[in-house]
Amino acid sequence: MEGFESCDYIEHGMVLDHCNRIRVCNNFNPRHGGRPVIYENYHGEKIDWDDFFKRKWELRKFFRENNCPELCIDCVNKEFKNWDDDNYIDYLLLTPWVPCNSNCIYCSAPRDKDVLDNTKVYKVLPLIKDMIKNNILKKDGIIDFAGGEPTIYREFEALLNEFIKNDFQKIILHTNAIKKSRSVIKGIKKGVIRVLVSIDAGSKEVHQKVKQVKSYDKVWKNLAEYAKHQPKGADNVKAKYIIVPGLNDSEEEINLWLEKCKSINIHSVVLNLDFNWIMDNVDNDLMPLYNLMKYTQNRAFELGMNCELYGQIFQIKCEVEKNREENIAGF
Repeated sequence: MEGFESCDYIEHGMVLDHCNRIRVCNNFNPRHGGRPVIYENYHGEKIDWDDFFKRKWELRKFFRENNCPELCIDCVNKEFKNWDDDNYIDYLLLTPWVPCNSNCIYCSAPRDKDVLDNTKVYKVLPLIKDMIKNNILKKDGIIDFAGGEPTIYREFEALLNEFIKNDFQKIILHTNAIKKSRSVIKGIKKGVIRVLVSIDAGSKEVHQKVKQVKSYDKVWKNLAEYAKHQPKGADNVKAKYIIVPGLNDSEEEINLWLEKCKSINIHSVVLNLDFNWIMDNVDNDLMPLYNLMKYTQNRAFELGMNCELYGQIFQIKCEVEKNREENIAGF
């Protein structure tokens, strides 16, 4: 059929989320919610893939009929193109665990009673093996580990090794780098894993205020260790900065962070924004954050680094510039 507006997540995305939910996507849509659910109360059971894709098609059909679901209205991830009708997953986000070895001020999960009470840990590896066996997962698609903190999840090493063994080439790890992983280093050396380390500060003082644990020195040490194992010319290890307005949103702090990244051979940095802030302030003046974003991009360029925009800061860029575009930050 002719082209129509949809998005990669609606068409071929899958999220193993907190509260034992399987979602279509994990994009927080500030005005309309986003994050459509496929299954509630999932605890690791074998999935009937015919049923799974039937449920997914209920959403996909809306877009083919040019009838955007309310949850997806104004979402910046939508784009117009000739989408295929095949059933497969080329973006899998793994974030069904809550435990973390940090206590980031912007992360609501450790303080959300609903999330804590209703997230029951289950085994993920059997599901992944079944998806690979049934060719549900595209090997040229994206596997995305988030959290909680992935490296302390009991199946993390086994999951990562399963993806590496089966020749998946685009694995993304969101980590605080407090715990160093040998499997991650193996993936970095092979060039199949992209590591995004959330540091969120340039100074030790601000880092501790944001993370609420004393991990500054250890994190920079582990990030430097990951960076040195990149293949020559590769850009697989990136430092991330989540802006928390009123806490770390200064040019001085961002400049300290960028200069320290440069000193340990980081080639690209990633900028994001506290999604709790944007949810509560979506109708406020966004220009100060937009200007800080532009400063970060320009200063990174001066230092010979690339600055990618992620999540909510990318949404602000689209809102201010009145322009929608595909976002491939971190990939």
